[in-house]
Amino acid sequence: MPHDIRPLAPEDIPELSRFLTEGFHTPPDAPFAAPDVLRWKYFEPSGRADAPRSWVAREEGGGLIGHLGICASAFLGAGVPGGEVPTLHMIDWLSTRPGSGVGARLMLRAHQGTRTAYALGASTAARTVMGGGGYRLAGMVPVYQRVLRLGTAWRAGRLAHWGRDLVRALRHRPRKPRAPLALRPVDVFGPEIDPVLAAYQRVAVWSDRRPAVLNRLLRYPRGGITGWLLTQGAQVRGFALLSLVEQGGVRLGRLVDCVLDELDPGLWHAGCYALAEELARQGADTATGFASTGWAADALRSCGFVTRHGLEFRVRDKAGLVPAGAVFHVTPLEADYAYT
Repeated sequence: MPHDIRPLAPEDIPELSRFLTEGFHTPPDAPFAAPDVLRWKYFEPSGRADAPRSWVAREEGGGLIGHLGICASAFLGAGVPGGEVPTLHMIDWLSTRPGSGVGARLMLRAHQGTRTAYALGASTAARTVMGGGGYRLAGMVPVYQRVLRLGTAWRAGRLAHWGRDLVRALRHRPRKPRAPLALRPVDVFGPEIDPVLAAYQRVAVWSDRRPAVLNRLLRYPRGGITGWLLTQGAQVRGFALLSLVEQGGVRLGRLVDCVLDELDPGLWHAGCYALAEELARQGADTATGFASTGWAADALRSCGFVTRHGLEFRVRDKAGLVPAGAVFHVTPLEADYAYT
């Protein structure tokens, strides 16, 4: 079937919004596909190369049959050649013509000009296409959760879950840190986090977290994402992003990211503890955090979090630009889990 692939145009946004909600079987007002969010994703300046961030496929003379969004970034950190390698990840990837090759053609278009890419979690269909596109499994990212308000499952009508949550809360009580960290809210990140970035990049590989990237997330049009500095006295020891999303009457808190300037277990425990307490203060019913590193996992467990499931982290790196055996720092920031 003939079809045309071209960059998304601003006038396509209303049609794309309907296409995504219908294709993913979500409510028509789902935030991830709302017109204001789509404009933010695909047209607000990102601070990187001015290339299309959204591609649509149309039947010849007809409507949309496919879409793929691009989040351009870079791998930075320990052992990365030249200190930085361009990368991307794909979002809002959908084809309504199974077997037509539309999804694969959109992926190939996304890969043009970028030598690496990654994916965090994906549908069975997407994993199949990515397997043919050179994505290898780099590891599993455990997803941890802590129930902050025990009435959550009861209010949501999941009575069996309420009993399970009660047992977990009693068995996995958070421990208070010996040396707590303070949180300072910020509306804009700046050079105060540069020493933290420099220190952490010596031990892990991650996608770009320079201030421009973090500040763009803080401008998410639906709100709910907050920025924080973690301090010890007058010293900035780290930074973090939190988000609060309501789904089905439940307020879901997320540790979108937490980065500290040392790997000291007590420091990471104190950071995660302070962030979980802040989510509780904001009214979150649950708190979720990802732990691709051992130090993050230890900190979350110390704060009463338990594993719920895992997400596949896949990397496309045919030229071997990312060091083999690299320790990846992967959080909701690596995908659109920060705000969905």
